[in-house]
Amino acid sequence: MLLGLLALGGAGFAGWTLYSVSRQAPAVVEETTPETGVATMETVEAVLASVQQLIKSENYSAAEAVLSEAVRKFTSDQDLRLAFGDFLMTRERWGEAYDQYAAAIAAGPVPAQAYFAAGTLANMSQRPELAGEHYAQAMRADPNTPEYPLYLASVQMKLSQWSQAKASLALAGRLAPDRAEVWGMYAQIALNENRLTIAQQQVEKARRLEPREPVWVLMEAKVRKRAGEPEKALDLLSVLPQAELDRLETLELLAECYGMLGRPGDAASRYMDAAERDPSNGGLAFETALWLDRTGERAEAIAWAEKARGLGHEKAGAWIAAQAED
Repeated sequence: MLLGLLALGGAGFAGWTLYSVSRQAPAVVEETTPETGVATMETVEAVLASVQQLIKSENYSAAEAVLSEAVRKFTSDQDLRLAFGDFLMTRERWGEAYDQYAAAIAAGPVPAQAYFAAGTLANMSQRPELAGEHYAQAMRADPNTPEYPLYLASVQMKLSQWSQAKASLALAGRLAPDRAEVWGMYAQIALNENRLTIAQQQVEKARRLEPREPVWVLMEAKVRKRAGEPEKALDLLSVLPQAELDRLETLELLAECYGMLGRPGDAASRYMDAAERDPSNGGLAFETALWLDRTGERAEAIAWAEKARGLGHEKAGAWIAAQAED
């Protein structure tokens, strides 16, 4: 989905190295090729088999120690670097995992999937420029896999590289025209550029491919609101499940549409209902206060602002003080 692509979450991108060895072997074989820093195949297999056994027994610290020692000894061995990177991914240590992948790539060409995993790890480590470089490497290594230009486009969008993102999406669209994300991302770019007709056309393509996907409904509602059609936007949002309606992004869009229609009370009611379902959320309580104030319900607005202040909302106290001065 688009939101997942823009976030680039998940860790299941490169599990082929660490778990590829199944036969038994001794813990570590003490042999190397000193002039290259690369281990023999027997050494690699022994290290990985040892790590597998330690992981099966949930001795993760020992598994890490074996891999750390292995890459220290065999600094240029790509298989060991990738294996250590995979292990660190299972521990959700994204930055350290990326460093191992980067070391493997620096040692020479790797499979396209390894470039792709490196790109995802770089992005999860808040290094989108590096992510883009690795996704481009994956594309060069394998020009026929649509995920690579699709993920490259998502990083380019994050970096506001709109022309480059559109070029990447054009390639992804040729490879996988049935992928709703391609057209949804096109729609997002068009919306950012305020090209509303194109945005509407593209999001409709995404919705035809995935009619039940809430992210496309939300996007089309944004396009409709931007086009001055708040009632159509509200009609679209009405089909979403309650959990989606209670998301801050959706609530903000609903409230904006109600505001455009001169119905601040409906916006306040939406926020109030969501706040009652999530009583520990100070942000919802504060937004309830703001919209109640717009309806003229000053006393109730202040009561909700007091709730927000009690929940630690940083702006609530100053807002209450400002009301006292009026």
